[in-house]
Formats: sequence, structure tokens, C-alpha cells
Amino acid sequence: MPAVAKKLTVRAWWLYLAVYVGGLLAYVVLPAGPLLGLAFVILPWAGVAALVVGLVRNRRRGLGLLWLLAVYLAAGAAGLFVMLSLNMPPSPGPQDLFFVLGNTAQITCMVWLARRRMPARNRERLLDATVISSGFALVVAIFLIKPAIATAGSVPAAMMVALYPMVDLFIFALLISLLLSRGLGTTAMRLVALSQLALLVFDCAYAFIPLQLLENPVLFNLTSAVSLSVYGLLGAAALHPGFAELTTGSPDNRPEMPWIRTPLLWAAVMAGPGLLIFEAWRYDSRVPDAPIIAAGCVLIFGLVVGRLQALVTRVNSQARELAEQSERLNQLASCDGLTGLVNRRTWDDVLADGLERARRHELTTTVAILDLDHFKEYNDTLGHQAGDRLLKSATAAWRAELRETDVLARYGGEEFIVLLPGCDGPAAAEILEGLRGTTPDQQTFSAGIATWDTTESADDLVARADAALYSAKNAGRDRSVLAGAVPV
Repeated sequence: MPAVAKKLTVRAWWLYLAVYVGGLLAYVVLPAGPLLGLAFVILPWAGVAALVVGLVRNRRRGLGLLWLLAVYLAAGAAGLFVMLSLNMPPSPGPQDLFFVLGNTAQITCMVWLARRRMPARNRERLLDATVISSGFALVVAIFLIKPAIATAGSVPAAMMVALYPMVDLFIFALLISLLLSRGLGTTAMRLVALSQLALLVFDCAYAFIPLQLLENPVLFNLTSAVSLSVYGLLGAAALHPGFAELTTGSPDNRPEMPWIRTPLLWAAVMAGPGLLIFEAWRYDSRVPDAPIIAAGCVLIFGLVVGRLQALVTRVNSQARELAEQSERLNQLASCDGLTGLVNRRTWDDVLADGLERARRHELTTTVAILDLDHFKEYNDTLGHQAGDRLLKSATAAWRAELRETDVLARYGGEEFIVLLPGCDGPAAAEILEGLRGTTPDQQTFSAGIATWDTTESADDLVARADAALYSAKNAGRDRSVLAGAVPV
């Protein structure tokens, strides 16, 4: 029984939506009369009831301002009931009080919802949404708002007829922002967005369809059914199991949608030129709305320039980040992670360059290999962390004593190698004696020194220094030995 109940809960929104769509289809074909009026009242309140059920069912999951959706639907349903009771009174009328209350709740909730779904501010996304909304607003202003104001008959009526399209434009901008930011990723959120889009389609259809066509009962009922679908879609969203997830942010790993963004931006940019062509054709080369179209074009083109600037800024920022990352990667690849010295792989290049420079400038060059004495016993006694601290502090002290032209590298484990340009064997031995006195924690090192003979390879030079190092160890450690010399 619990499994059956759970399955019914999961599928409840499907069942509700199917029944609601069936009711809308019946509403479209119903003839004028009491039954049609009853359906006009029942369908909206059915959406309100479903929304309240969804809100109550998820009340412990922090729905926040989603409760304003119930205010929005209930105010809209009350406004429709007033319209039916007063036999479609003119605007402004009592019904507008409910509609304005509902629109206020609608805008507040949608803004809050958009901010929750898009927690990160994105200038490019905002500019894209503004460009697209501005293109749509230009069309609405000429074909919807301007004619409605011209025929309103009074200032209050003009303000009221202009208010609803402006609300639609604002909601449209929010939907575009959610779409471009991949904020419509859940079924419940898509149902909410579809409900808002249905309201937008209804307002546009009601404005653009000639009144003569609306006298046809079926077409009139079909247009009204679009507005009633808003209630059904929001009710289905509330019954969906993912309704509570509307308050969580949209994940950032969803793919971009250029196939949506690009056509919308193109259509928005072309709205102004398209309207100029349309009015020139319709009014015999005259453009009555030229000031409005020009202002819209200036706004849209300015936003496009801002969008390009934002894109250039982002590209430059990414280029800087890539350069910094490349520099960090090069540093990680060339330096020892513990001591920060040149690592063995990079040392080979450093030595090759140093010998080539010595050949060109006839410069005496010496290589010395240093090995910390009894480092294994030091590690075993004090621990590996103490050994790491010794390596770091010793190399830091040595680097401070070496010349700027000298290159100290970690050769492996407790072994280090140093390139001493412009330095012969005895001078190198003197430098190493200076290093010996700076070695921390009273530790000592053995060293092998070899001066380049100008003909041998880098490998042979290092091999002679390594052989001298072993001579120093065999002679008792804590000393430096020149290659070819007798250990002392």
C-alpha cells in the first residue's frame, strides 16, 4: 500500500494535468451559457486548489516566497469571477484591483525565484536578456501598447491597458534570463515558465486578433483557454515531486545553448529594421512610429556594443588567467615541489646552456654535487617531516650565500648540484666552505667538485663531480673533494 501511494503521489501531477487539459478542451467547444460560465470559474480555482495542495505538502522544505504564487492565482481567479459576474465590465474596473494585486505577487515571486535559480551575477547573460527583451518590447510598444492607449478613452484606462503588457515584458525578460542561464533545468520550473509564457501568448493574441474574429465563439473560447492554462500549468508544477527544488540554484555544468541564444539575439537586433520596412510598406514609404523605432534601435545597438565589450573583457580575462596558469605550470614543471629549487629535469637544460655560454665566452665553469651527511639516520630519528624541514631550511640558507649567477638544483633525495660559472676548483671549494657554515641544525655535507675541461660532455662533467663526491664520503664525510685530487 505505501508503494502504491508513493506511485500515485509521483504521478499525481500527470493525472491532474491530463484532467485539466480535458477540461480546457471541453471549455473550447462549449456553447455560450451557464455551463460555459461555470467552467470559466471552476478551472481557475482548480489551479488554485492544486497549487495550495503542493505548497502545503512541501511546507517544511523552505518554499519562501513561492507562497506568493497562490496569491497570484487566487487574485487572478477572483478577477475572472468578477468579470463574469459583472458581464465583462470595461477597464479600469473592480476586476483590475484583483489583477493588479496578482501581478504584484507574480512579479515579486518571479524575481525572487530568478535570483534563487541564478545566484551568480553574469553581466553577459543580463545583457543578452535585455537585448532580447528590448526587441520584443519594441514590437509590443508599437502593435500593442500604442493602439491600446490611443483607444483607451481616458488616462486611467490608458494606464491600465499599458500596465499589463509592461508586466508581460518584465516576466518575459526574467524567463529569457532563466533560459540563457540554464535555470529551467527541472520539470517543475519548466511548467512554471510555460505558464508565464502562456499568459504572454494570451495577451499578445488578444491584442493582435481582430475583434471580428473574436466574435466567433470557438476562437474566443480558444483564446480564453490559453489564459486558463496558466492556472493548470502552475497547479501541475505544484503537484510535481520536484516543486520544492525550485528554490535551489541551477547547476553550472549544464551546456550552453547557442542554438537558442543566437536566433533570439538576431531577431531582437532585427526588430527595429524590420519594423521600419513594415511601416514603410504599409504606409506608402512613411514611418509614423519612426521616433519610437529609432529610440529602440539606439537602445538595442547600445546594448549590443555593451555585450561585445563584455565579451572582449571576458576574453582578455581568460587570456590573463591562461597566461598565469601557464606560468604556474611551467614553474611546477621546472621546480622541485619541496625546496623550490630547479629540479633535475630542468637542471639538464641549465647545465647545457651554462656550458654553451662558457664555450662562447671562454669562461671557467665548475659543477659541485652536495650530499647531506647521515640524512637517513636524521630522518629515522626525527621523522620525515623534520627531514623535509631540514632540506628546505638548508637550501634556503645555501641560496642566500651563493652568487646571483650560481644555480642550485635538487638532484635527488638529499643530493644537490650547483653550477658555478666563472669559478675554478679552488674558488668553488672556498664557496662550498661558506655554505658548510650555514647548514642548519649542526648538519654537515660532503661535496664533489669538477671543473669543465671545455671538451667533455655535460654527463661526463657530472660523473667526475659524482666520483669526487664518493671520494669525500669515503674519506670521512663533511668535506669537499676536487675531481682528480687526493681526498684530505
